[in-house]
Amino acid sequence: MEEQLVTLATDHYTSAEVLKARLEGAGITCYLRNVHLIQGAAPEGVKIQIRSSDVEKALRLMNEWRSEQEHAEKKNPREIRRILVPVDFSAYSKNACLYALNLAQKLKADIKILHVYYAPIVDLVPITDAYSIQVDMDINLREMESNARKGLVSFVNEVRQEAAKKKMDQVKVGYSLREGITEDEIARMAKEYKPGIIVLGTKGKGEKQSDIIGSVVYRVLDRTRVPVLAIPGQSAFDANKPVKNIAYATEFDDSDYIAIRRLLSIVSEFRVKVHCVHLSKNAEKTWDELKMDNLKDYFGKVHKGIEVQCHLLEGEDNIKALESFVEEHQIDLFSMVNRKRGLLARLFNPGITRKLIYQSTIPLLIFRA
Repeated sequence: MEEQLVTLATDHYTSAEVLKARLEGAGITCYLRNVHLIQGAAPEGVKIQIRSSDVEKALRLMNEWRSEQEHAEKKNPREIRRILVPVDFSAYSKNACLYALNLAQKLKADIKILHVYYAPIVDLVPITDAYSIQVDMDINLREMESNARKGLVSFVNEVRQEAAKKKMDQVKVGYSLREGITEDEIARMAKEYKPGIIVLGTKGKGEKQSDIIGSVVYRVLDRTRVPVLAIPGQSAFDANKPVKNIAYATEFDDSDYIAIRRLLSIVSEFRVKVHCVHLSKNAEKTWDELKMDNLKDYFGKVHKGIEVQCHLLEGEDNIKALESFVEEHQIDLFSMVNRKRGLLARLFNPGITRKLIYQSTIPLLIFRA
């Protein structure tokens, strides 16, 4: 009789191959399921399966590897000391700034407001009449930069006035102006400024829900590993309504353990209850419950005393299931890991992260796998 196969983890293709290689190096035979030709992974992820007799050994090894990773992280702890807030002067950006101010006040962090403007005139210059065109171009570029700078200074002053009204004026607010492609300049600034988190409005001026490539938020996630806090336009900041309930969506892979540590470092100054959620079309009840218990224990190790509730959700429509869950449990913040997927997979099978960015009415805290 053939031995039963057990799903040890579900992850994106690259991470699944890495885990498979490590386990096979330790003498454990692995099989990958849901591997497709396009992108190398199904939308729900690649399953790493092993024989049931190898489960105990595999879990022991994974715990050892996780402990090694935690030990390395303790030597280089991540603290939120800087927050980057890209803006386009819209009401959505201002709302995002108010969220960032509240977070900065709690974490004793500084804020940098970034505005990126684009100068299309540079790309439209013909070769003929070089001198006269160069003069006109210089004048236009200086005017564009001057207008962008005036707009930024005015916006920052408004934010500072709002901060003073809400008694958050002790937070240091700086600003920076860049010219270029928005998401590229945000990524460059993140590399230079080294923020602990990027706070963004999920809808800006002229941005449509049907944009094929996705929002700036989604494109920023492709270019940096800094966590992104996406604030929907419908989610108005209210200083009198504290964050109480946070949902964390898990897919039971190693990226969860890094994300959980970073999540708890961000919300450490808030008194919150964490709801750990797993979405599945066909949940393997006993196995999923065991993995949930392990995650719950891990939350307790990272932050002693934190209240954690675990939920296994089943259904064909993940977005509807999440919307119902958010409403039922009065979730104030939804957190998850974004797993990088290829362009074809995004166009023909948009991931749940992208769908949530467009449809969510509560803030989303997104980590990069």
